[in-house]
Amino acid sequence: MKGYETLGIAAGPARVRAFLRGSGPTVVMLCGMGRPPGDLEAFGKTIADAGYKVAIAEYRGIGESRGPMDGITFHDLAKDVAAIVDKVGGAPVALIGHAFGNRIARTLAADRPDLVSCVVMLGASGKVQPTPEVAAAIKVAQSMHLSRKEREAAVRKVWFGPGRDISGWLDESWSQPFIKAALGAAERTPLSEFWTAGKAPILIVQGLADVSAPPENGRLLKEEVGDRATLVELVGIGHSLAVEAPDEVAKPVLAYLAKRMKR
Repeated sequence: MKGYETLGIAAGPARVRAFLRGSGPTVVMLCGMGRPPGDLEAFGKTIADAGYKVAIAEYRGIGESRGPMDGITFHDLAKDVAAIVDKVGGAPVALIGHAFGNRIARTLAADRPDLVSCVVMLGASGKVQPTPEVAAAIKVAQSMHLSRKEREAAVRKVWFGPGRDISGWLDESWSQPFIKAALGAAERTPLSEFWTAGKAPILIVQGLADVSAPPENGRLLKEEVGDRATLVELVGIGHSLAVEAPDEVAKPVLAYLAKRMKR
């Protein structure tokens, strides 16, 4: 993580890392399921360069972050993020959650509204599931025992918009232990406990080429919470969002943060 300071943070039974860059109002970022902080390196730099202090969280079980993995819920993972917020300061902070990360961001907003000024969701999910065909392809795309060639078509199909560079998600940096723990945590955490992000203001940035977290999820959430949510839909962008198109995704995010964060 070139240009980022690394922080080790005690979080109850866990010890997690965060990668810090910039100065200004605090923005804490959460990656997708099983993904390393490097996914958001370029996106985080863009946000930091615009005048924000960016902290990218590393989940327990990934990199050098450690903690119990069995029997956890989204609330346990949200406590790890709360510890990061306490360490880097600046609460209430903006939380930016990519894919699975927005579920943890929403959980923290519900559990600890004092720590959260707003939630930015990069790819909403939760109610409208992918088709069985897409769900099967996701499993192939995440299977590290398969060859790069075997995974390539699935990665392109389920996570990226047409013509995008998929190489970043063809590598071996998918954490199988975290994916297993996260899927279990999803089963143990009722949707009602995180779906609306408590009462925090919400920005939903949705790629219209996303077949893994269908755009209907963002539309349903916007309909449910009304004016508290802002919905932005981006043509030609898939599920990886800030990975495949960091500059395009940063534009609506920065516009929203400028309205919400005190400078």
